[in-house]
Amino acid sequence: MDPRLKVILYGNPDEELSLLMRLEKEKDYPDHCKIISEFGEIVSIQTQRRYLCSIYNSKKVKSLKAPSVIPANDDVEPNPETRVLDKKNEVLSDTVSNVVFGIIDFGFDFSHPDFINNGKTRFEKIWVQSDRYDGNEFGYGRIISQAQINEALLDEFPFKKLGYHPGKSDLFGNGTHGTHVLGIACGNGAVAPQSFAPNASIIAVDMGTNYVNGSNLSLGDSVKGCDGLYFITKQAGERPLVINMSLGGHGDHHFGLTLFEQVIDYIVTHRKGTAIVQSTGNYHQANAHTYGDIKLNQKVKIPWMFKKHDRTPNEMEIWYDGDDILSVNIYDDNQKILLSSTPFKDELIVKDDDQVGICLHRCKEPNTGKNQINILVNGKLNSKFWTIELIGRTVNNGRYHCYIERDDGGQSIFLPAIVNKTHTTNSICNSKYSIVVGAYNQNDDAKPILSFSSSGPTADGRMKPELVAPGFKIKSSCSSSSRENRASNKLTSKSGSSMAAPYVASLVMKILEKEPNLDIISIRKKLFSACDTASFKDNKLEIFRAGHGYINPNRIT
Repeated sequence: MDPRLKVILYGNPDEELSLLMRLEKEKDYPDHCKIISEFGEIVSIQTQRRYLCSIYNSKKVKSLKAPSVIPANDDVEPNPETRVLDKKNEVLSDTVSNVVFGIIDFGFDFSHPDFINNGKTRFEKIWVQSDRYDGNEFGYGRIISQAQINEALLDEFPFKKLGYHPGKSDLFGNGTHGTHVLGIACGNGAVAPQSFAPNASIIAVDMGTNYVNGSNLSLGDSVKGCDGLYFITKQAGERPLVINMSLGGHGDHHFGLTLFEQVIDYIVTHRKGTAIVQSTGNYHQANAHTYGDIKLNQKVKIPWMFKKHDRTPNEMEIWYDGDDILSVNIYDDNQKILLSSTPFKDELIVKDDDQVGICLHRCKEPNTGKNQINILVNGKLNSKFWTIELIGRTVNNGRYHCYIERDDGGQSIFLPAIVNKTHTTNSICNSKYSIVVGAYNQNDDAKPILSFSSSGPTADGRMKPELVAPGFKIKSSCSSSSRENRASNKLTSKSGSSMAAPYVASLVMKILEKEPNLDIISIRKKLFSACDTASFKDNKLEIFRAGHGYINPNRIT
């Protein structure tokens, strides 16, 4: 059973759970499931906890997953440069692009001039997933229509009128992630620099801010993300569509076979004129990944270091070959053994007679065939570091990968001496057909890849990211702060792969405006052929961060 599923197994039997499910056969559902969104064999469902085990054990189910948190890829800008223009640029256009832009993020300032043409909003819909339920088909959140937004824009207090403030979590006026990303992808040039898709209609999913592990950038989860993709594709109808997701964490297997990633591939391969663009992540220097090869009876020690006075939960995932068997010993900073595990047995981690965590060990996860160890530590931890010791009981392959999950409120790390910076792409960007983008410094003639921009390859050796785009101090639309009643002519700068991805998404929209029926293979080929080759004589590993190279908009044909 999925480790996260085990965590939610017990509780109120009447509580409704949201899950992702992969069926053995399309349209052949187990009992007691309410289907919410559907992508071939993969569906999101709602069910009561009392039915969880029967659904899991059904012969109709190949894989059942609990929600996993999907945070925004944090922008890496310690001192954002925010300013207000005295006068906005004139934007007069009645043209509406034939391509729709979809975005899953948080904080969309519909009152910003960059998303208003001739006094009318360019948003077709905004689904605020964390808002009060309005009776929509998904069973949660509120869907805001274009007519409601246009009515609110006429009001002196549009956020109050609409009941949606995009910057409610922005106390310091630095601007929300979603508005900044949106401005790069399809801003009309009224305030921020004009994008390559200034007339695209917008369908947005605001996943909301859930204060998880000390971070107000932790958004929704994998189930809500799939529902968001379903919502966007349904609203777009048969029109060409580009979706941007600058989201993801550290963990999971990096084979591109999470159910969320399989949904991404399903959408772009079953829908013509469609692409999904993702940021690679900002985790190259996170010290959150290591890997190696273990031999029979060998013991490998992995030091896991915690922040002082950390009271947030911490999580490590270990993935290894399905034909191998490893056991785990866990030692505290005094070399006292906390756990001596039995392979494929779930066991509590106890320190000084107090339960401080759990070790979950799964045999042959059904989507990858890999074995999986999850070590979950609660907020009672009072240690500087632990030592995780892997022991090779049966070894045919030997390769293992370890990831520490993202924790913005108290990030734990591996001992730097054992860190490996490859294979650090974000947790949901490793699918076969998504377009994944890293970031470089466009202000430097040498065009260095930014130090934080994550590295490939995927765990099965594929190229991710596939290209790099400008990501350093990018000026774009700035949303209203929590103290403001509507947007001013404000822009701000942010750095990160989150800024590089929408730049590429904008170019893909430009491609589809001229060739709306391209399939995803042709879109990728056209995009990658427009890259300037990167050369790294001093560090050949940099190619794993550059992919096909630097996107050159002048080479788009």
